[in-house]
Amino acid sequence: MLRPSLVVLACLALSISAPSLAQDDAPAPKAAVIDIEPALGTFLGTLQAGPKRLPLVFRIERGRGERGTGTMDSPDQGAMGIPVESIVLRADRSVTLRCSAVRGEFTGTLNADASEIDGTWSQGGQEFPLLLMRGQPPELKRPQEPKPPFPYRSTDVKIEQATDHLTLAGTLTMPESTSPAPAVILITGSGAQDRDESLMGHKPFLVIADALTRAGVAVLRLDDRGVGGSTGSLEPGTTVDFARDTAAAIDWLAKQPGIDAKRIGLVGHSEGGLIAPMLATTRDDVAFMVLLAGPAQQGDALLVEQTGLLAAAGGADAAMVDAMRRALADLIAQAKDPAVPQAELQGKLRGALLAKASELPPGLYEIMDPYPVVLSSPWMRAFLAYDPVPTLEKVRCPTLALFGERDLQVPAASNEPLAQAALAKTGLGDRAAIRVVPGVNHLFQPCTTGGIAEYAQIETTIDPATLKAMVEWIVSTSTR
Repeated sequence: MLRPSLVVLACLALSISAPSLAQDDAPAPKAAVIDIEPALGTFLGTLQAGPKRLPLVFRIERGRGERGTGTMDSPDQGAMGIPVESIVLRADRSVTLRCSAVRGEFTGTLNADASEIDGTWSQGGQEFPLLLMRGQPPELKRPQEPKPPFPYRSTDVKIEQATDHLTLAGTLTMPESTSPAPAVILITGSGAQDRDESLMGHKPFLVIADALTRAGVAVLRLDDRGVGGSTGSLEPGTTVDFARDTAAAIDWLAKQPGIDAKRIGLVGHSEGGLIAPMLATTRDDVAFMVLLAGPAQQGDALLVEQTGLLAAAGGADAAMVDAMRRALADLIAQAKDPAVPQAELQGKLRGALLAKASELPPGLYEIMDPYPVVLSSPWMRAFLAYDPVPTLEKVRCPTLALFGERDLQVPAASNEPLAQAALAKTGLGDRAAIRVVPGVNHLFQPCTTGGIAEYAQIETTIDPATLKAMVEWIVSTSTR
């Protein structure tokens, strides 16, 4: 549930703990900017950040005029596609790449045959030597990703969401059947997600859709608003706003030929696990739902807990983790006031953070720097104030709630008991099943630590036994 920009910044900043290198007081005058053409392409390098070696991938593309743009990947940290918004090549063959998302900058020199850029990575007031060499990163192995031909029909679709004047693009997979099929709508987690919920080289919703459709269940999966073929924008939307997108999908799916409108269920991952109960308790046409790492904690408590867990997994010591949790809790307490306008709140939080800067451990201010902006966003303010438990207590459709034992984003130890207690009040009895899956992370991958850095490194997209159990539960529930 932590927004990707915060995850990336914390992962990179916490990895950097070496002392600063000496800097010249008076930098030399800069040469004239020239066309970026010689520097276009993909470059690989390894950053020695304290005790850690961090492979990096820079993809440099043409931007406006003579300048470039691109992305940066830190594969071992699971940080992919980080925007590099400013890339400049000068007449003396010096290259500058600025990446404001992680408060980082690379400066180097492009060699004569444009095969290398030798230079320095700067972040958080520290500098590290970095040699970038032209090349291609190794192809990620994803053995579960389905390949054609498929024993079912797959159709790209467009759905109109009239309330917010949006068009949602997606894919409907239909089993070959002569009778109306049960159906599932997949609901993505937080942040900008495509219909496959593509994340760190994995496509979990593609894998889930394939498994369900092979088992006779139709599946609709959609690009989030503002992503892929869908119009609109995630900002300034909240979880309640995004629920309207799924509501429009239910209405549309119920009218499609070959779909049994009385057997439409929802499968929500992470934030999608908040949206599914919202709809299941306000509509009478949700036949069942599956919650994959769906939060049961109130947002403020969840954000503080997950931030501490992720920081520890990223290499922070206990003192740093404790200081981060306390600083974040202080900011959250101020961010929860709904009467303060967004711009005013952002300034208020910035002032509060600055006032505490001298008390924070070295490096923590840089890590916390994005939080005043993020905590003042409409999505985050709504998330912090939302308690899922009252909604879960009102659920009346069959429900399967799964949590990952090693999930650091929606920790099972804190969320499973709350979900268990809430669903016990529904009267569903054995029609509500709650399980903690041993040894898996937030994506339900078999893992070692549960840290985000593992997501891209793990070849398995979703634990096969978990996928099988979910498919069997949906098939059994939808045929009762």
